[in-house]
Amino acid sequence: MQLSTFAFQAAAGSAGMSEILWGAVFGFASLNILGLLARRFEPGRSRMTLGEMLAIAVAVISIVMLGWELLFLFHVLPIQLNPR
Repeated sequence: MQLSTFAFQAAAGSAGMSEILWGAVFGFASLNILGLLARRFEPGRSRMTLGEMLAIAVAVISIVMLGWELLFLFHVLPIQLNPR
């Protein structure tokens, strides 16, 4: 109940709905990766499932996108070269 209230208030405020959805996707992917690490210690298990591979892919893509946004935030990108 409180989580849905927080999500509604955040959506009504200055935060966009896409930011909330990205947070949810990254959160669920992180939880799935933690479950992957916990299951890695089970005996007789040698391969990853499709869901585990997707969770890792989503987490990696999210981290890359966050890094890309931070490069623009700190004015590292776009690189502007002045002509001589």
